[in-house]
Amino acid sequence: AYQRVADAGTNIVFMDNIPEGFIAGENYVSCVSADNYGNGIIAADLIGEALNGEGKIGVVFFDVNFFVTNQRLEAFEKTMAEKYPNIEIVSKQGFVDEGGCDVIADAMMTQYPEIQAIFAHWDIPAEGVLSALNAIERDDVLISTIDLGNNIAKQIASGRVLGVGAQLPYDQGVAEATCAAYALLGKEVPPYV
Repeated sequence: AYQRVADAGTNIVFMDNIPEGFIAGENYVSCVSADNYGNGIIAADLIGEALNGEGKIGVVFFDVNFFVTNQRLEAFEKTMAEKYPNIEIVSKQGFVDEGGCDVIADAMMTQYPEIQAIFAHWDIPAEGVLSALNAIERDDVLISTIDLGNNIAKQIASGRVLGVGAQLPYDQGVAEATCAAYALLGKEVPPYV
């Protein structure tokens, strides 16, 4: 579908991901991305600071070769290793279907009941983790995530979720509109923002 739109001469600006084989300036104008690496750092700092630099944690990550989420995980793990060496990731479980994160978290907590916090890749997996923790009555396990959904916002307010490394969709939208407008005016647009 994107190829048909590009072939028709439409200026396309993507958010975060570019279809395979597309070339900047030929098939699309630009790609505007959130700071996923920075958000991974924020997610790590939320846990690191809450645990005072010591403890055992779990990670529930998107086990697909996907640039955006790979950046989140890389930043989270690097920050933990460099900044919080006394925090051990005792369990790291991947998922492909975010609907199964409650099962993953339940198994993780069964095997490693000493886990004090869990990083979940985005808000929907975090909701699955929360569901599992509620089912086993573990309200002492902290969660950090990236992206702010309505349910996660409520959990932040209640103290169950430490916070989020949040994307800025409004600002991304402004950047996308600006790139599209520049392209329509014939101005040069960076291929990646």
